[in-house]
Amino acid sequence: MPAKNMIKQPLFIMGLTITILLVASLLPHDINILGVQVRHVDIISDLKQYDESEDDYYEEYKNTEDYFNNESDDSSSDDGALLENNSLKKYNYAEFSVLNKLSDLAQNFAETESEKIDLYLSSANSKPKTSKEKIVGNLGQLKHFFEAVKKSKTEKIRVAHFGDSAIEGDLVTADLRENLQKKFGGNGVGFVSMTSQDIQFRQTTKHTFSENWKEGSLYGTNPDRLPLGISGENFVPDANDVWVQYETTTRYPYLRSFNTARLLYSNAKNYSINYSFDNEPAKSARLERGEKIQELVLTTNRDAKKLHIDIPNKDQAYFYGTLLENGNGVYVDNFPLRGNTGVDLSHLSVDVLKQFDSLLNYKLIILQFGLNAAGSVRSNYSWYEREMINVINKLKEAFPNTSFLMLSVHDKSMKRGSNFVTDPSILKLLKTQINIAKETDIAFWNLFEAMGGKDSMPTWVNSNPPLAFRDYIHFNDQGAKKVADLLSDALMEAYEKY
Repeated sequence: MPAKNMIKQPLFIMGLTITILLVASLLPHDINILGVQVRHVDIISDLKQYDESEDDYYEEYKNTEDYFNNESDDSSSDDGALLENNSLKKYNYAEFSVLNKLSDLAQNFAETESEKIDLYLSSANSKPKTSKEKIVGNLGQLKHFFEAVKKSKTEKIRVAHFGDSAIEGDLVTADLRENLQKKFGGNGVGFVSMTSQDIQFRQTTKHTFSENWKEGSLYGTNPDRLPLGISGENFVPDANDVWVQYETTTRYPYLRSFNTARLLYSNAKNYSINYSFDNEPAKSARLERGEKIQELVLTTNRDAKKLHIDIPNKDQAYFYGTLLENGNGVYVDNFPLRGNTGVDLSHLSVDVLKQFDSLLNYKLIILQFGLNAAGSVRSNYSWYEREMINVINKLKEAFPNTSFLMLSVHDKSMKRGSNFVTDPSILKLLKTQINIAKETDIAFWNLFEAMGGKDSMPTWVNSNPPLAFRDYIHFNDQGAKKVADLLSDALMEAYEKY
């Protein structure tokens, strides 16, 4: 029996693939499917014609350069209709012959690729041209932090760093913490949750735990309506003999040991937990009853590298996390909310946050959100402005003796032909964040300009060593350190001038 001719199958598969990609090219940039952000695919980007008036978004943003002194600039107005009319020029397939276009592309291929190679080689030993951006806005509001660090030799000074996936794995936070601890003292990573999503790439703490924890969170689900803590999480033992273990690493010199652990909890039953420093014989400690947030302070008379905590009883309490500390100085707590815009912080109870404040006494809260709010160039961010103003005002109510610093969104690239350029939606979002800081009267630091401004992300991706991943969105660990160093310099400059 002759073999069946299968020569048409590869052609069919190729044709189907091209058709699917062409359809995907026509989908909106900010489409979500079942709550998952779908990355935009555009295989015909080289054939499109774009309106250079998109540069107007950059000029419009740059006109706010003196944003905190120019009271005539009203960035809070709803500019959705205006931006809708100033949309991208539509392209018409009838205006060109596909075959001719493909022929032109083929003729220019060698030249284009040669330019790319030259660009790569020229950047092989280059570093991005960063900018020394000052902190602006209400610098007087930073007094709570600046006055506190003067007492860092005799007190513990806490900083809370909230952000999206840009700070997950202790990125940015870890190097900011190290810079501050070098200057003001302090040893220890500070807050670590009972469980976490970033254990595979977190380099500041080796964090392990049992599987039988029931949890609710801002970034996930909370079917049991658990009262969420300052990290946006709540953890409850879902079986007997649940455990968590924290172990230091050698990556950062100021995080290699601790002698105090503060376990944060509420709604405890009258049971004890068991704990052990560095595999010593286990000791027990009783939890106090009560609905309010409490802490159980565990200490050892030497520098420890490991802490193991056993929770013997199911539903024994609501647990929030553990603070690992060693002496006075500055502690920067990392609170990443994966995939979050920051507006969900409004769901945290002001009363609960006040209870955390009574225990932790934060002197500075840093907010680093925005990337997950970025949509298409036509997006209207008035909703984001309104919701984030509400978030900051609630935090100011819960932490009345705390300074606030908002970090802007960083540069994010989109494919434009064969090049990567700043996504225009980032420029619109920047204007919105500037107005949020202005309306809430807090300090503001422009990370977008600090990393080099417009079209700077490709220089971070192509630098040697690379400072960002090839998704042209996220910093790697070396890029995160660069961001932390730029932020630390700006913060210390403001402190020296205080």
